[in-house]
Amino acid sequence: MSLAGLAIVLSLIGGVGLAYLTAYVRWQPLKVVLSRLPSLGFSVPVFWMGLLFIQLFAFSLGWFPATGNQGFSSLILPAVTLAIPSAAVYAQVLQRGFQGVWKEPYIITAYAKGLTRAQVQARHAFKNAALPLLTLIGLQVGNTVSGAVLVETIFARSGVGRLAQEAVLRQDIPVVLAIVAVSAAAFVVVNLIVDLLYPALDPRIAHTPKVS
Repeated sequence: MSLAGLAIVLSLIGGVGLAYLTAYVRWQPLKVVLSRLPSLGFSVPVFWMGLLFIQLFAFSLGWFPATGNQGFSSLILPAVTLAIPSAAVYAQVLQRGFQGVWKEPYIITAYAKGLTRAQVQARHAFKNAALPLLTLIGLQVGNTVSGAVLVETIFARSGVGRLAQEAVLRQDIPVVLAIVAVSAAAFVVVNLIVDLLYPALDPRIAHTPKVS
């Protein structure tokens, strides 16, 4: 679960950061390049990306161990490999969200009040552009947990994903059921947190009309 947890954090940081930067940049050539990066991120197969990272960062540069569970450094490459597809999806959805809010009346009003582009994006545009992202986070958690099975196999890590694979091959039904139950519970908890965060970003959801 440490691999999936770190991958979720990295995917949020990378995806939100890329979309935020893309929305802020004014120079059109750079904006086009940044907006195309998410398509590259989720079109590359995870297993190929993992093998590429092992060859480049482990064998060629020697920055990280290629396999195993030797401390935090051995977690970096698998977590980044697992995070990139989700980060690409987050970035693409948030980019579309920013495109939809820039011409809203409240954005124009914020500019009329003298706020800078950075202030408008941070205080007004981001909260509304991020609403579709919240729903997507809840859905992507399941993909991240399931993707850990393949990533842990590629990097020869001992974890829940590899345990699930070995349990299926051994037909160890109790272990498979336990892993499915824990994964389902984590999925439910994350989606519950997402539902609780919605009113904080959109007060209209928290508003309860009075019944006369």
